[in-house]
Amino acid sequence: RLATSALRSRAVPLAGCAAAGITIGSTLSNRNTNLEAVPVSTPSVGIAQSNGTLDALLGRVVAFSKMATTTPKFVVIAPTFYPNLQDVRLKLGIEACRKAKSLGVPLLLVDASPPEVRAALEEAGATVHQQTAKGRKGAALRECVELARAVLPADGVICYQELEKVEMVGLQREVAAHIARSGCDVCVPKRADSFFKRTYPIEQYHQENFANLYLNTLGVAAGLPDHLDWTFGPVAFRASAAVHWLQCDGELWDAQIVPYVRASRWHGAKVTSLELDYSHPPTMKDEEEGVAVWGEKRLHQLNFLFKFVAGALREEAPPP
Repeated sequence: RLATSALRSRAVPLAGCAAAGITIGSTLSNRNTNLEAVPVSTPSVGIAQSNGTLDALLGRVVAFSKMATTTPKFVVIAPTFYPNLQDVRLKLGIEACRKAKSLGVPLLLVDASPPEVRAALEEAGATVHQQTAKGRKGAALRECVELARAVLPADGVICYQELEKVEMVGLQREVAAHIARSGCDVCVPKRADSFFKRTYPIEQYHQENFANLYLNTLGVAAGLPDHLDWTFGPVAFRASAAVHWLQCDGELWDAQIVPYVRASRWHGAKVTSLELDYSHPPTMKDEEEGVAVWGEKRLHQLNFLFKFVAGALREEAPPP
């Protein structure tokens, strides 16, 4: 969960994408598009291991664009790293890939795992791109966003999540549809409290509620909606808003949160929330509840959020 990164975005040539028949949104289309009505085929195209060249990157984008019978209206993205095939979180990640495939949900991963792990994720149904940007979570997230934006119209939706949150995969279509119906630019999903308390480690429930309460006091003062679930993780946004994520040089959770803070405060983006009946994987609760080291890791996370996200909420002017 903890990762460090450095910004090193890679641009897909517009002319090359046009020649390949890929639609890249450049202006905001009708915000009332009904995403739920768009047919999406089962993902079946794997992405070959990267050699770091722009031609290879373009080839992966072309392959990814074939995942749907029409230009996909939403894409679920996740940066991933698993050390080996025995990793507990890899097993959850594979379960999430299979769930996405069975539901016809386009799933794009930027992965820094060993080749055999990447092959297992592809076999489970995801489209997997070997990470080429230097760094870890933040860099991989931006690479995901860049690839997804290349195959979406401007009003298409990019849905970020941690892959291990298996049940979230089945809720992403609802999130994308909410963006279309509400006319918002960004949606920050929120865990229904009963599900949150029952399915998470009890320490995490209290620690993350504390962080949410603190950040919401600053968020409301900065013009963001009240009761955001800052610590859940998933966030969805229109492809036309992807630039805010690509311009952020965040290393960890700031790479996913700070962009919508700044998009709202300095660029007029409309941010909303959507409460979901999300259930956390039982294996994660079993592994982490009552174990001090996980509480210590979350304390590190809280201090990080208080420094970087609270810092963005307190900014007096947009960053240069």
